[in-house]
Amino acid sequence: MKATGWSIHPSEHLEPTKISLEDGEANIVRKDIINIFIDGSKTEHGFGAGFCVLTNDIWAYQLSAKLNGNNTVFQAELTVLHEAVIYASHLPNHNTSKIHVDNRASIMASSNSKSTNETARKIFKILLTNPRIKVSWVKAHADNIGNERADQLAKDATQHG
Repeated sequence: MKATGWSIHPSEHLEPTKISLEDGEANIVRKDIINIFIDGSKTEHGFGAGFCVLTNDIWAYQLSAKLNGNNTVFQAELTVLHEAVIYASHLPNHNTSKIHVDNRASIMASSNSKSTNETARKIFKILLTNPRIKVSWVKAHADNIGNERADQLAKDATQHG
């Protein structure tokens, strides 16, 4: 019997507009979108993750957490992306959210329904069932105020939890 590989039903594909690996900074100024910035970090004090929410030019929410020392930066990024998609999935249905991520590997893993990473598969399922949540890559350390704020939250979490 010939091996055919994995097949994915068309209903298990994210729409092309859901995930963007192009720099999403151009859309940040849109007032009709809730912008969520995430970041994971490793310092000499450990691993941290943070996200912040910008809506109508107001920082509406932020979260940061220290992660255990067995993590990697990739795991920190996926953990905070998972928290951000959960947050966005609980927003009112009329709100579109864009999650800005500076780690392409976490975006790629989360857009793959067959990812070997359990957290990435959870993110995929939430994105699949919530068409108003979009994920966009943003360049790190490029003076993007949202990305810089998320980065600082993640770094602060490594020291203060």
